[in-house]
Amino acid sequence: MSRPFIRCTFGGALCALALLAQGCGEAAHSQKVRREAQDRYDRAGAQIVYDQARQSFHSGQFEQALSHADRAIVRFPKDSSYHLLRGRILHEMMRVEDARDAFAKSAELDPKKPEPHYFMGIIHQRWREHDRAIECYAKASELDPSKLHFSAAEVEMLTLAGRHDEADARLASMERSFEFSPVVDRLHADLAKMRGDHHACASRLERAAVRETASPDLVEELAFARYSKGDHAGSLAALEDPVLEKRARRPDLARLRARNLVVLGRPSEARDVLLGLRDERDHECRTALLLGHAAWRLSDWARLRECGEELVRRRPELADGYLFLGASARAAGRMDESLAMFEQALAREPEREIAQRFVAAACDAGERPLGAPEAAAGAIRTDAP
Repeated sequence: MSRPFIRCTFGGALCALALLAQGCGEAAHSQKVRREAQDRYDRAGAQIVYDQARQSFHSGQFEQALSHADRAIVRFPKDSSYHLLRGRILHEMMRVEDARDAFAKSAELDPKKPEPHYFMGIIHQRWREHDRAIECYAKASELDPSKLHFSAAEVEMLTLAGRHDEADARLASMERSFEFSPVVDRLHADLAKMRGDHHACASRLERAAVRETASPDLVEELAFARYSKGDHAGSLAALEDPVLEKRARRPDLARLRARNLVVLGRPSEARDVLLGLRDERDHECRTALLLGHAAWRLSDWARLRECGEELVRRRPELADGYLFLGASARAAGRMDESLAMFEQALAREPEREIAQRFVAAACDAGERPLGAPEAAAGAIRTDAP
């Protein structure tokens, strides 16, 4: 009589276990549903604050934007986009270390998001950590090959780091996807410039200009590139493009214009351009340098001497100031002073041909023997606007 009781008791236990398991499963499911509902609620609230952060960021209210972004992250810390925005805000606030940490967190939360790697690349580039920057840009480009600015940043960094063959190879792969983009032509131009191939640089920029005709930056680059390859008329034509009208009086562009005019045999026009810059700050004395060369070609000896005195006073390491003083003294018949100035020029640039000619002419005339020139004090490029 006891066996049925045992059977019933055992069966009841099984039923109880089944019911308990079912109850636990239902409880777990219910807990999961509640957690997902809470997540949706937290995300919705965080999204509202995140949208406020974006609006404040784009309007330049960075402190307010950061406050909103922090609140969004507190509400829902698992969203990679919130940390990405926080990093961008911190970067604009010059809190670069904190920005880098925010971008790293964004990449950790969503390894497939390319933007955090791109912005980390910007930071490493800023820190002159070229190899790290290249790695970050390459990762961003790998994650989203359709974004041209990711690939362009990688090539720019490879070029800057002197890894020219790698930049070439990367450009070749980019051209398959962005064949007609002026950005690719400009990247080729930068690479050619770094290699000293001014003809290839100008050629690439001219191609880019056909595709991007309204870009002042591009036309400006083209003006410098044409000058570097010796196409002075072409450089002047680029500077006269209407898209540069608002930049025409910028000192470096005005000096480039003047230099082209001098080389093209139009020193009077160059002098007029340069006189308009005399009130501009010019720590390198580039305006005085160019103005002196224009004055020399015009036989404007008084202005030539003025430029020479300024250069000797402010840039005594340059040969040009002494050349100007020597030429103006020679024009006034002060031969001893002239020879002394040309010797000073040779002491700074022994290979300066015009100084050699004047000194040799003075010696041939028997004005006084030329002693051994002193060691060069250091030459500086004088053809940069």
